[in-house]
Amino acid sequence: MKKVRDSKFELLRIISMIFIVISHYSLWGNWDKANRFKYLIYQPLGQIGVCVFVLISGYFLSSRTLNAKNGWQRAKKLWIKTLIYSWIIFILVISVNGFKEISITKALTAIFPIIFGEYWFITEFVVLMIFAPLLNQMIDTLEKRDLRYYIGIIVFLAMILPLFVKNLRPLGDMDSAAVLIAVYLIAGYMKKYSVKLNKAVSWALFLVSIIVELFSIFVLKNHGNQMIHFTYGVIPMIAAIGLFSIVLSMKSFHNKFINYIASSVLAAYLITEDPFIRMWLWNDFLHISSLQNYSYILFLLWGVLISTLLVLVCCLIDKIYEKIESLIVVRIN
Repeated sequence: MKKVRDSKFELLRIISMIFIVISHYSLWGNWDKANRFKYLIYQPLGQIGVCVFVLISGYFLSSRTLNAKNGWQRAKKLWIKTLIYSWIIFILVISVNGFKEISITKALTAIFPIIFGEYWFITEFVVLMIFAPLLNQMIDTLEKRDLRYYIGIIVFLAMILPLFVKNLRPLGDMDSAAVLIAVYLIAGYMKKYSVKLNKAVSWALFLVSIIVELFSIFVLKNHGNQMIHFTYGVIPMIAAIGLFSIVLSMKSFHNKFINYIASSVLAAYLITEDPFIRMWLWNDFLHISSLQNYSYILFLLWGVLISTLLVLVCCLIDKIYEKIESLIVVRIN
């Protein structure tokens, strides 16, 4: 009998993707440079959404016994789906515009999206899935103190050190697989030792971390892209742990629609963050920069509405993709 997924976590999965999409709403608009910091208010939610997404995966996957083949099968499934979405979008683009302004690098990236890092999160998540069996063994066999030690080391090297020491990134940038591995191990630790934070503490971690991130944007408002420097690394991870802990303390429930949508939520990232779609979507199709001419409240409300609708529409597109995929598999077999 197939296990029914807890809808509180599936709803959180949907929210995490809305966080990611709404952060791009803030990030990719052609905002007036003098006041750009005002419109980056949603940007901190992106990395929080990424960490929440990994926390959910880690919480349920880390307690399973996996071998190398299992890890590769999970990675391969995501790899193939990413390939198909990237190829379809690339074909549509060249069908409309031809090869105008498409460099060899862009073409290769579209054809080999995982290898060339077309989507940084997908590439790093594939790496995470490949190493998931090894990480699960760590979680299962290490003593509590030793597990905390290794989590601490990875968090420090991948998420704290790069914030303060320029060009010192022994485990890669703050969007590397090491960051996802750290979050995955934390989720496994929480699951193994039944860690549940007090509700007040959870809310404090979530809200205070967001305030700190927004404050960093304001302080660095005259420093270009450095404005978003502190919205990566350990601070969004702390916020994500807070939000995840809030949901952990909630009562479980089941909702078919939520579970139906949540299973396709990653498509929202694959579609809206495709390099050929990204800037066209936000600036040529949705014209979000025109919201600067209206009230700030309108900008905030439209952000929530547009991002939620984009996630839902992309999920429905993915359902069509799944139907076509299942028909092809049936015909082949």
